[in-house]
Amino acid sequence: MNLKRMAWGAGIAAAIVCAVSGTALARNPHCSGGILYVTQGMRDKDKGDAESYMRQMNKAVLELEQCVTEDPTEYESFGYLGWAYAELDSAAKAGKAFDTAIKGLTEKGDKKKVDWASGNRNSYWARAFNAGIQAIRDAQNAYPDFTKKPEDEAEITLKNEAEKHYKQALASLTAATQLKPSDPQTIRNLGSCYAFMGDFHRAEAVFDDGLKAVPGDTTLMHARASVQINLARSLVDDKKYDEAIAFFSDLIKAEPSNSDHFVSLADAYFRRAQTKEKDARAADFKLAGDNYARGAELKPGDADLAFNAALAYQNADLWDKAEAQWRVAAKTRPDDPEVLGALGSVLAEEKKYDDAIRTLQ
Repeated sequence: MNLKRMAWGAGIAAAIVCAVSGTALARNPHCSGGILYVTQGMRDKDKGDAESYMRQMNKAVLELEQCVTEDPTEYESFGYLGWAYAELDSAAKAGKAFDTAIKGLTEKGDKKKVDWASGNRNSYWARAFNAGIQAIRDAQNAYPDFTKKPEDEAEITLKNEAEKHYKQALASLTAATQLKPSDPQTIRNLGSCYAFMGDFHRAEAVFDDGLKAVPGDTTLMHARASVQINLARSLVDDKKYDEAIAFFSDLIKAEPSNSDHFVSLADAYFRRAQTKEKDARAADFKLAGDNYARGAELKPGDADLAFNAALAYQNADLWDKAEAQWRVAAKTRPDDPEVLGALGSVLAEEKKYDDAIRTLQ
């Protein structure tokens, strides 16, 4: 996932907010009063008077809520209401108010006020988004692979620190999505944050909701596919082999040229084979070998895949197939004693003793 930070940040966006605050007052007294409370509150904030600032903003919300209830076409006041909500960290309400303002002002053709409302919303979105991205970076710096089990007390401490940062990232990115619900970049990073924590179900749900808001967005589609693959791999780790096998089999039908899908399916068969006995065990090892071999065909030069295929076939007592894959691996690793030793052993099982001796010399 691309965690690229936006080129512009909260400082620039805040300047936009201040530059447009001198807007003409609305006719409805609740509207004009609410707008006045917002502008006065921002002045108090600039002066460092936190108590007066909070009092003014709360009054602004009360007045502006009454205003837009009485006059739902007062779109400029919706913009100020969004501003007040955002200052009070009510991101969901702010996002809805800003959206109503922008749509209504657009319909009226008031470009200047559209730019003002959009700029205000973007400033709060940027703060939340950038805070979320920074928190993800801090988490990954503390404990890069969050799904890895800590090995000692030091790693437990680092993982706990990473979890704290990830929770901050989730809070910030959730607020950012509430401010701009149809922004693919924000949705992608929110889902990715869950994925980094190993919560693939939540990540998938975020991407599903995102694709409802932004149908057909390719970045979200790719992110969803990646999460689904990780989810299926977690099924293997949880020993839910049948579910994982069914999932990867469907993926192969959809993308028959993707080597990774064959390898993942092979891994599931290999792991399941280790839980079985006799013929059932051999059958799963054969299927593992078949899929590793297909993965190797699609990714020529990757000796590990041929190695795995040969090992699977060997476990199934399919010596001829094992020989073929060991020879593929040997072409890439001609001096690897492990590969040559395994090939020699297989040749001996096939009673090709002269070939075995030459291979092992």
